Amino acid sequence: MRRIHGGGYGVRRALGGAPCAALLMLACVPGAGQAQAQAPETAGPLQEVTVTATRREESLSRVPISVTALTQESLDLRGIKDFSEVARFTPGVNFDNSGTNNISIRGISGTGGAGTTGIYLDDTPIQMRALAFNPDEAVPKSFDIARVEVLRGPQGTLFGSGSEGGTVRYITTQPSLTKTSIYSRAEFSSTQGGDPSYEAGVAVGGPLVQDKFGARLSVWYRRDGGWIDRIDPVTLATVDKNANHDETVLVRLAGLWAPSEHWSITPSIYYQDRARNDISTYWPLYSDPGAHRFVSAD
Repeated sequence: MRRIHGGGYGVRRALGGAPCAALLMLACVPGAGQAQAQAPETAGPLQEVTVTATRREESLSRVPISVTALTQESLDLRGIKDFSEVARFTPGVNFDNSGTNNISIRGISGTGGAGTTGIYLDDTPIQMRALAFNPDEAVPKSFDIARVEVLRGPQGTLFGSGSEGGTVRYITTQPSLTKTSIYSRAEFSSTQGGDPSYEAGVAVGGPLVQDKFGARLSVWYRRDGGWIDRIDPVTLATVDKNANHDETVLVRLAGLWAPSEHWSITPSIYYQDRARNDISTYWPLYSDPGAHRFVSAD
Protein backbone atom coordinates (compact mmCIF):
# COMPACT_ATOMS: atom_id res chain seq x y z
CA MET A 1 0.00 0.00 0.00
CA ARG A 2 1.49 3.36 -1.09
CA ARG A 3 2.01 6.02 1.45
CA ILE A 4 0.66 9.33 0.06
CA HIS A 5 1.40 11.69 2.97
CA GLY A 6 2.33 11.48 6.58
CA GLY A 7 -0.17 9.51 8.61
CA GLY A 8 -2.00 8.28 5.50
CA TYR A 9 -1.07 4.64 6.06
CA GLY A 10 -2.33 4.79 9.63
CA VAL A 11 -5.68 6.13 8.49
CA ARG A 12 -6.13 3.35 5.95
CA ARG A 13 -5.29 0.72 8.52
CA ALA A 14 -7.81 2.22 10.94
CA LEU A 15 -10.52 2.04 8.30
CA GLY A 16 -9.60 -1.47 7.27
CA GLY A 17 -11.91 -3.08 9.80
CA ALA A 18 -14.81 -0.70 9.19
CA PRO A 19 -16.74 -2.87 6.70
CA CYS A 20 -16.66 -5.83 9.08
CA ALA A 21 -17.81 -3.68 11.98
CA ALA A 22 -20.61 -2.21 9.89
CA LEU A 23 -21.79 -5.65 8.85
CA LEU A 24 -21.69 -6.82 12.45
CA MET A 25 -23.76 -3.84 13.63
CA LEU A 26 -26.22 -4.35 10.79
CA ALA A 27 -26.65 -7.98 11.77
CA CYS A 28 -27.30 -7.02 15.40
CA VAL A 29 -30.06 -4.50 14.59
CA PRO A 30 -33.42 -6.30 14.17
CA GLY A 31 -35.19 -5.53 10.93
CA ALA A 32 -32.46 -3.18 9.61
CA GLY A 33 -32.25 -4.90 6.26
CA GLN A 34 -36.04 -5.00 6.02
CA ALA A 35 -36.28 -1.26 6.77
CA GLN A 36 -33.82 -0.46 4.01
CA ALA A 37 -35.74 -2.65 1.58
CA GLN A 38 -39.03 -0.97 2.45
CA ALA A 39 -37.71 2.62 2.38
CA PRO A 40 -38.17 3.15 -1.36
CA GLU A 41 -41.76 1.91 -1.14
CA THR A 42 -42.73 4.57 1.44
CA ALA A 43 -41.52 7.41 -0.74
CA GLY A 44 -44.46 8.73 -2.72
CA PRO A 45 -44.88 11.37 -5.43
CA LEU A 46 -44.98 15.08 -4.57
CA GLN A 47 -48.44 16.40 -3.80
CA GLU A 48 -49.86 18.43 -6.68
CA VAL A 49 -51.28 21.85 -5.81
CA THR A 50 -54.28 23.01 -7.84
CA VAL A 51 -54.92 26.74 -8.12
CA THR A 52 -57.60 28.91 -9.72
CA ALA A 53 -55.41 31.92 -10.45
CA THR A 54 -56.66 32.16 -14.04
CA ARG A 55 -60.34 31.62 -13.08
CA ARG A 56 -60.10 27.91 -13.80
CA GLU A 57 -58.50 24.96 -12.00
CA GLU A 58 -54.94 24.29 -13.10
CA SER A 59 -51.84 22.68 -11.69
CA LEU A 60 -49.53 25.22 -10.03
CA SER A 61 -46.63 23.99 -12.16
CA ARG A 62 -48.55 24.75 -15.39
CA VAL A 63 -50.00 28.19 -14.62
CA PRO A 64 -48.49 30.70 -17.10
CA ILE A 65 -48.19 33.49 -14.50
CA SER A 66 -46.13 34.02 -11.35
CA VAL A 67 -48.11 32.53 -8.45
CA THR A 68 -47.28 31.55 -4.88
CA ALA A 69 -49.81 29.17 -3.30
CA LEU A 70 -49.88 28.18 0.37
CA THR A 71 -52.28 25.46 1.49
CA GLN A 72 -53.78 25.24 4.99
CA GLU A 73 -51.20 22.57 5.83
CA SER A 74 -48.38 24.88 4.74
CA LEU A 75 -49.87 27.77 6.72
CA ASP A 76 -50.11 25.69 9.90
CA LEU A 77 -46.62 24.28 9.43
CA ARG A 78 -45.16 27.81 9.23
CA GLY A 79 -47.41 29.23 11.96
CA ILE A 80 -49.00 31.77 9.60
CA LYS A 81 -52.04 33.55 11.04
CA ASP A 82 -52.48 36.66 8.84
CA PHE A 83 -51.22 38.26 5.65
CA SER A 84 -48.25 40.00 7.29
CA GLU A 85 -46.80 36.53 7.85
CA VAL A 86 -47.83 35.35 4.35
CA ALA A 87 -45.75 38.22 2.92
CA ARG A 88 -42.63 36.92 4.68
CA PHE A 89 -42.79 33.69 2.71
CA THR A 90 -43.70 35.30 -0.64
CA PRO A 91 -40.88 36.83 -2.72
CA GLY A 92 -41.53 40.34 -4.01
CA VAL A 93 -44.33 41.10 -1.52
CA ASN A 94 -44.18 43.68 1.29
CA PHE A 95 -46.82 44.45 3.88
CA ASP A 96 -46.72 47.64 5.94
CA ASN A 97 -48.62 46.93 9.15
CA SER A 98 -47.49 50.09 10.96
CA GLY A 99 -50.91 51.66 10.43
CA THR A 100 -51.36 52.06 6.68
CA ASN A 101 -51.45 48.30 5.98
CA ASN A 102 -50.32 48.94 2.44
CA ILE A 103 -49.59 45.84 0.32
CA SER A 104 -46.82 46.21 -2.24
CA ILE A 105 -46.15 43.57 -4.90
CA ARG A 106 -43.13 43.98 -7.17
CA GLY A 107 -42.63 47.44 -5.73
CA ILE A 108 -46.01 48.75 -6.92
CA SER A 109 -48.04 50.54 -4.26
CA GLY A 110 -50.23 53.62 -3.96
CA THR A 111 -50.24 56.60 -1.59
CA GLY A 112 -53.85 57.64 -2.11
CA GLY A 113 -57.13 56.47 -3.55
CA ALA A 114 -57.78 52.86 -4.51
CA GLY A 115 -55.18 50.27 -3.63
CA THR A 116 -52.91 48.65 -6.18
CA THR A 117 -53.35 45.10 -4.86
CA GLY A 118 -56.63 43.24 -5.20
CA ILE A 119 -57.88 41.24 -2.20
CA TYR A 120 -60.40 38.48 -2.87
CA LEU A 121 -62.26 36.14 -0.54
CA ASP A 122 -63.13 33.35 -2.95
CA ASP A 123 -64.61 35.43 -5.81
CA THR A 124 -65.71 38.40 -3.68
CA PRO A 125 -63.46 41.49 -3.91
CA ILE A 126 -62.46 43.31 -0.70
CA GLN A 127 -61.60 46.94 -1.28
CA MET A 128 -58.35 48.17 0.30
CA ARG A 129 -57.77 51.92 -0.01
CA ALA A 130 -54.39 53.62 0.27
CA LEU A 131 -55.07 55.97 3.18
CA ALA A 132 -53.05 57.27 6.09
CA PHE A 133 -54.91 54.80 8.29
CA ASN A 134 -56.21 51.54 6.88
CA PRO A 135 -57.11 48.89 9.46
CA ASP A 136 -56.18 45.32 8.57
CA GLU A 137 -59.52 43.93 9.73
CA ALA A 138 -60.45 43.80 6.04
CA VAL A 139 -57.79 41.15 5.33
CA PRO A 140 -59.12 37.63 6.10
CA LYS A 141 -57.41 35.52 8.72
CA SER A 142 -55.81 32.20 7.82
CA PHE A 143 -58.25 29.73 9.39
CA ASP A 144 -60.09 26.99 7.48
CA ILE A 145 -58.52 28.22 4.24
CA ALA A 146 -57.99 25.78 1.39
CA ARG A 147 -55.11 27.93 0.13
CA VAL A 148 -53.84 31.49 -0.24
CA GLU A 149 -52.82 32.50 -3.75
CA VAL A 150 -50.56 35.50 -4.35
CA LEU A 151 -50.54 36.52 -8.02
CA ARG A 152 -47.78 38.92 -9.00
CA GLY A 153 -49.10 41.60 -11.33
CA PRO A 154 -50.20 43.33 -13.21
CA GLN A 155 -53.46 41.36 -13.11
CA GLY A 156 -55.86 43.93 -14.53
CA THR A 157 -57.06 41.60 -17.29
CA LEU A 158 -58.43 39.01 -14.86
CA PHE A 159 -59.15 41.09 -11.73
CA GLY A 160 -59.73 44.69 -12.81
CA SER A 161 -58.09 48.06 -12.30
CA GLY A 162 -57.33 47.54 -8.60
CA SER A 163 -54.74 44.84 -9.30
CA GLU A 164 -51.88 46.73 -10.95
CA GLY A 165 -49.40 45.27 -8.48
CA GLY A 166 -51.07 41.89 -8.18
CA THR A 167 -53.87 39.99 -6.47
CA VAL A 168 -54.20 38.06 -3.22
CA ARG A 169 -56.90 35.38 -3.18
CA TYR A 170 -58.16 33.57 -0.07
CA ILE A 171 -59.82 30.33 -1.20
CA THR A 172 -61.97 28.98 1.62
CA THR A 173 -62.58 25.28 2.26
CA GLN A 174 -65.81 24.26 0.56
CA PRO A 175 -68.39 21.81 1.95
CA SER A 176 -68.24 18.24 0.71
CA LEU A 177 -71.19 16.34 -0.76
CA THR A 178 -69.73 12.92 0.02
CA LYS A 179 -67.79 12.91 3.31
CA THR A 180 -67.63 14.63 6.69
CA SER A 181 -64.47 16.43 7.77
CA ILE A 182 -63.34 18.24 10.92
CA TYR A 183 -60.49 20.73 11.22
CA SER A 184 -59.39 22.21 14.53
CA ARG A 185 -56.50 24.31 15.80
CA ALA A 186 -55.45 25.59 19.21
CA GLU A 187 -52.43 27.54 20.40
CA PHE A 188 -51.05 29.10 23.57
CA SER A 189 -47.98 31.30 23.98
CA SER A 190 -46.52 33.59 26.63
CA THR A 191 -44.84 36.98 26.38
CA GLN A 192 -42.11 38.00 28.80
CA GLY A 193 -43.29 41.12 30.57
CA GLY A 194 -46.75 40.89 28.98
CA ASP A 195 -49.98 38.93 28.76
CA PRO A 196 -50.30 35.45 27.21
CA SER A 197 -51.72 34.89 23.72
CA TYR A 198 -54.03 32.05 22.77
CA GLU A 199 -56.45 30.89 20.10
CA ALA A 200 -58.90 28.08 19.41
CA GLY A 201 -61.01 27.19 16.42
CA VAL A 202 -62.96 24.35 14.85
CA ALA A 203 -64.53 23.74 11.45
CA VAL A 204 -67.04 20.98 10.69
CA GLY A 205 -68.49 20.15 7.30
CA GLY A 206 -70.19 17.37 5.43
CA PRO A 207 -73.22 16.30 3.39
CA LEU A 208 -76.72 16.99 4.67
CA VAL A 209 -78.27 15.35 1.62
CA GLN A 210 -75.86 12.86 0.06
CA ASP A 211 -74.50 14.07 -3.29
CA LYS A 212 -76.95 16.98 -3.30
CA PHE A 213 -76.43 19.44 -0.45
CA GLY A 214 -73.58 20.02 2.03
CA ALA A 215 -72.71 22.63 4.65
CA ARG A 216 -69.66 23.77 6.61
CA LEU A 217 -69.41 25.85 9.79
CA SER A 218 -66.18 27.48 11.02
CA VAL A 219 -65.69 29.27 14.36
CA TRP A 220 -62.37 30.77 15.46
CA TYR A 221 -61.24 33.05 18.29
CA ARG A 222 -57.83 34.57 19.01
CA ARG A 223 -56.50 36.91 21.68
CA ASP A 224 -53.10 38.55 21.29
CA GLY A 225 -51.78 39.60 24.68
CA GLY A 226 -50.48 43.11 25.21
CA TRP A 227 -46.98 44.07 26.35
CA ILE A 228 -47.00 47.89 26.31
CA ASP A 229 -48.22 49.81 29.38
CA ARG A 230 -49.99 53.14 28.92
CA ILE A 231 -48.96 55.72 31.49
CA ASP A 232 -49.89 59.28 32.45
CA PRO A 233 -47.14 61.56 31.04
CA VAL A 234 -47.33 63.87 34.07
CA THR A 235 -47.56 61.51 37.04
CA LEU A 236 -45.97 58.51 35.21
CA ALA A 237 -48.61 56.32 36.84
CA THR A 238 -49.77 53.27 34.87
CA VAL A 239 -53.19 53.95 33.38
CA ASP A 240 -53.64 50.69 31.44
CA LYS A 241 -51.29 47.73 31.87
CA ASN A 242 -50.49 45.67 28.74
CA ALA A 243 -52.77 47.99 26.81
CA ASN A 244 -52.01 46.85 23.25
CA HIS A 245 -54.01 43.62 23.35
CA ASP A 246 -56.56 42.70 20.71
CA GLU A 247 -59.18 40.04 20.06
CA THR A 248 -60.43 38.52 16.79
CA VAL A 249 -63.60 36.52 16.19
CA LEU A 250 -64.33 34.70 12.93
CA VAL A 251 -67.51 32.85 11.95
CA ARG A 252 -68.22 31.36 8.54
CA LEU A 253 -71.22 29.37 7.32
CA ALA A 254 -71.07 27.94 3.81
CA GLY A 255 -73.36 25.74 1.76
CA LEU A 256 -73.06 23.75 -1.45
CA TRP A 257 -76.08 22.73 -3.51
CA ALA A 258 -75.59 20.63 -6.64
CA PRO A 259 -78.95 20.26 -8.44
CA SER A 260 -77.18 18.55 -11.35
CA GLU A 261 -73.76 17.39 -12.44
CA HIS A 262 -73.05 20.63 -14.27
CA TRP A 263 -74.53 23.17 -11.86
CA SER A 264 -73.65 24.11 -8.28
CA ILE A 265 -74.61 26.97 -5.97
CA THR A 266 -72.26 27.95 -3.11
CA PRO A 267 -73.79 30.56 -0.76
CA SER A 268 -71.75 31.62 2.27
CA ILE A 269 -71.73 34.08 5.16
CA TYR A 270 -68.38 35.35 6.44
CA TYR A 271 -68.10 37.40 9.63
CA GLN A 272 -64.83 38.69 11.07
CA ASP A 273 -64.45 41.22 13.86
CA ARG A 274 -61.25 42.49 15.43
CA ALA A 275 -61.20 44.68 18.53
CA ARG A 276 -57.86 46.42 19.20
CA ASN A 277 -57.43 48.13 22.55
CA ASP A 278 -54.35 50.18 21.65
CA ILE A 279 -51.62 50.45 19.02
CA SER A 280 -48.33 48.58 19.41
CA THR A 281 -45.97 51.56 19.60
CA TYR A 282 -43.98 52.64 22.64
CA TRP A 283 -41.98 55.68 23.77
CA PRO A 284 -38.25 54.97 24.21
CA LEU A 285 -37.98 57.91 26.64
CA TYR A 286 -40.16 56.19 29.23
CA SER A 287 -39.34 52.57 28.39
CA ASP A 288 -36.67 50.24 29.77
CA PRO A 289 -36.10 47.36 27.31
CA GLY A 290 -33.53 45.74 29.59
CA ALA A 291 -36.21 45.28 32.24
CA HIS A 292 -38.81 44.20 29.64
CA ARG A 293 -40.85 47.33 30.28
CA PHE A 294 -42.34 49.20 27.34
CA VAL A 295 -44.68 52.15 27.85
CA SER A 296 -46.58 54.75 25.87
CA ALA A 297 -48.08 57.98 27.13
CA ASP A 298 -51.43 59.67 26.55
